Amino acid sequence: MAPRHEADDGEPGMAPARHGPPLGTVRVGQQYNYELIIRRAMANVGSDPAREESYRIQGVQTIDDVRTALQLPVRTFNTACIFYHRLRLHKRGIQYNWTDAALASLFFACKVEDTLKKSRDILCAHYNLKNPERKTTADDKIFEQPSKLLVGLERHIVEATSFNLKTRNPQKILAKIVKHVIGAEDEASRRFFSLAFTMSVDMYKTFAPLKHSSFTCAIALAQLTALITGQFIDEFHSLNPEKWHTSDTWLAEVMLDLLDLYTHHTKETRIGRDLDLQVFIDTKIKINEKIDAAGLPRYTNQCKECERDLIPPTPSTDSPTSPTATGKRAAKDAGAGTTRFLFDADEARHERVLYDEFVKDEWEEIEEEVEEPIPDPRDERRPEPRGPREPRGPRGPRGHGRGHGRGGFDSGWHPRNRHDRRRRGGGGGGGFY
Repeated sequence: MAPRHEADDGEPGMAPARHGPPLGTVRVGQQYNYELIIRRAMANVGSDPAREESYRIQGVQTIDDVRTALQLPVRTFNTACIFYHRLRLHKRGIQYNWTDAALASLFFACKVEDTLKKSRDILCAHYNLKNPERKTTADDKIFEQPSKLLVGLERHIVEATSFNLKTRNPQKILAKIVKHVIGAEDEASRRFFSLAFTMSVDMYKTFAPLKHSSFTCAIALAQLTALITGQFIDEFHSLNPEKWHTSDTWLAEVMLDLLDLYTHHTKETRIGRDLDLQVFIDTKIKINEKIDAAGLPRYTNQCKECERDLIPPTPSTDSPTSPTATGKRAAKDAGAGTTRFLFDADEARHERVLYDEFVKDEWEEIEEEVEEPIPDPRDERRPEPRGPREPRGPRGPRGHGRGHGRGGFDSGWHPRNRHDRRRRGGGGGGGFY
């Protein structure tokens, strides 16, 4: 079989006509990511899970401290954390400092949420927090080079988000849910909402906002706050998850992600500093018992066979000079062609279908009769002619014949026929000089 192109009008054997430029690489931004996708992304960039978790918590804490110093709203904090997480999953951490990535994410989030702040203002606020005894102003010359670095990282953040700058704010839905369930605005409801709101800030130190919607995060925060404080437990746990566009599996995953943060990094969170660690451990045990009784998975769409295919990070993959980290990835990016970003996944699929109609190959079967001569059986019994005889050894430096030089062979050589000049006469009666 041979390929046949529809628009091939040239001679047989010639290269097929090209149908315009290639489609290139199309990327569509994803609003939600499963836990398996996040782990694959970390494995692809060669990140150490333990080290990456520490950098994630420290980066979000830096964003929170700077936005508090600049008195920015919480929606800017939410957007900055999402940008920071996506940048860490898209770009290798050895190419930049995590502090610069956190400040660049906050700088870009200020543009997206229309709370404009200059890069020098953000750098100055961070410098004054680190050096309270030597405070300075934003027009200092020390911020000239770091300001250019933030602008350069901003381009990488845009690529990491695939130009999809949509973000979610679960705090608004959390306020509506608490007001809908509790109703009365008394002191107990205010303390309850204040604790749940503070927990929503700690939630961005996990990957829960990348995996679930605002409704799921808001209801999970309300139910977890009720379990920790022991107030309004029946009211919040009696909510129908389907009515609020969520499910029990998603709610349990968000709550367990938060409890893992509080149990493993107690001092790095706001709620963990005020409450006892045993409270989080007991709450985690209750949720795990409920999950086991209902037969729910730990993560959404969890696949154990797919997790085995993950590449574990090694010291060689973390090296910037390793061929796996630089050579193969650079070659892959260079051969991918033009990268285009689309917002609608259906439009990308439709474009691919239209493009394939012009570049696909169609095959047709052709039957051809060929007469082959029948060999004579007597020719097969004849011995094959022998080829030219090769020399028995390499020629020496002093001779061309047999037995001369290195590797030569003399058939007449024998211990009894050495022709020793020292021997006279024959037999055993000869004498020596």
